[in-house]
Order: sequence, then structure tokens, then C-alpha cells
Amino acid sequence: MRLLPRNLHLETLVCAVRGHVTPAAGAARLRAEDRELGVDLPDGRRVARCLRCDVWVEGFAPAPGAAAYDVLPPLADLDRPRRGRPLRDAVVLRLIAVDRAVHSVVFGLLGVALLFVDFKWFDLQSFAKDAADRLDGVANNTGPHASHDVLSRELHRIADLHRGTVTTLAITALAYFVIEGVEAVGLWIERRWAEYLTVVATAGFLPFEIHELADRVTVLRVGALVVNVAILVYLVYSKRLFGLRGGAAAVHEQIDWTKVLAPPTPPEPAPPHPTPVR
Repeated sequence: MRLLPRNLHLETLVCAVRGHVTPAAGAARLRAEDRELGVDLPDGRRVARCLRCDVWVEGFAPAPGAAAYDVLPPLADLDRPRRGRPLRDAVVLRLIAVDRAVHSVVFGLLGVALLFVDFKWFDLQSFAKDAADRLDGVANNTGPHASHDVLSRELHRIADLHRGTVTTLAITALAYFVIEGVEAVGLWIERRWAEYLTVVATAGFLPFEIHELADRVTVLRVGALVVNVAILVYLVYSKRLFGLRGGAAAVHEQIDWTKVLAPPTPPEPAPPHPTPVR
């Protein structure tokens, strides 16, 4: 299944955000053997190939003293960007990192709120009991409604919470705040230990999600379960965790740049704009 239209590639989107990678544009002069990466035209223009998206960028040779290289170094010595599968994996890891960062913020806010209740800085039980009593009074005056019943039941559950329960919930929320935050940072900087941590934490949380789903099915709970299972399967299978499909060694397979740069001929450049006659 393609995530992008057929004529739109992830490399193109990344280059649109981060810019092209055209080492030939920074060379003082180009040689015949550099034709796969850049070509100087007779009229002084230069077309340089982006190593990420393969687009040929038109420009000019750098001014004297401003060139990054005198001549292009070997391809193996150039800063080669990720493309294809490695680039896609990096983008997916960043998306999972954002998901974990959102979770961390939510757990952090919940933990702080529970600490306020635990230390009696805010009397949640009295507030919930008063709100439940008022809601019950409204329901009695206007007739029973399903929404009233559900909300009243949840408020009564909050009002009946013991202090020990609140303390446990606060500690649990803050623990997940730390774990999810560490996962987010580790995945963003693409550390393999973060992938293992995410798999273990996600798998450990699945039984609670399934229990909540068995208790009551909602769109939010189903969506959360589907997302977490998808993340779990992706990390284990695609990132080859626990030795699956060759393990870590297979993850770092290098791109065959001799095949990537096989077509050596750049496209025909557009003709120069004519100088207007005055």
C-alpha cells in the first residue's frame, strides 16, 4: 500500500523541507568523471544532482574562494543522505516519537493533577460528590437520561476514591510520564535501545487496553489499541528486533550507490533567457 501518490516520493517531501543535497554545486571545477553528479554547461551554468531525490538543480559554479572542494572527492567520502527504505524508517520513527511525546505530556499533566489531590491542595472528592449530587438533582427534575447516568456514575466513582488509590494513580502516571518521555527522545535520535523500550512498554500496556475495551467499547479505545498494535508490529518486524529477519546487522544494510547513480546523463537544461534589446 502506498502512503503517497505515485508521482510524489518521500525524498521529494524531505528535500522540500530540508533542501537538496548537491555536492557537485560546491566544487570549484567538475571533471568528466563527475558527470553522474554534476555538469558544467558552455554558457557558464551548472546542473548538479541531488543525492536524495535525484532532481537536477540548475545554478552556477561557486565564486573563487567560496568552493567547498577544489574537485569532488570520491562518492564514499561525501555526506550521502538517506533515501528509500532507510529514509522511510527514519520518518516513521519520528512519527512514533511524536506520539510518545504526546502521551508523556498527558501522563505528566495527569500525574501533577493527582498530586494536587493527594496532597489536599484540591479536594477532588468533595468537588466530584457535589457535582454528582447536583447532576442527580437535575436528572430527577428533567427525567432520566443515559448521559446523566454515565456522568453521575463516573463522578461517584471519583468521589469514592481512597487516598491510597490516588497516590498509586499519581505514581503510575508520573512513571509513565518518564518512560514515554525517554521513549520519545530515544526514538527521535534513533537509538536502538529506545525501540526495545517502546516495544516492551507498549506490550506491557496492551493487557490494560484490552481489559478496558472488554469493559466498554469506544472509538477512542479501539483506535488506541490499533495504533499501539501497529507500532508494536512495525518495530519488531521492520526494525528486526530480537534477532528477527537478520537482526541489527540487516537493519544497517548500505544503499548500493552504484545502482542509484546508474543513469549518468542529466536532463537537457533549459536554454538561457534572451537578453532584452533596449
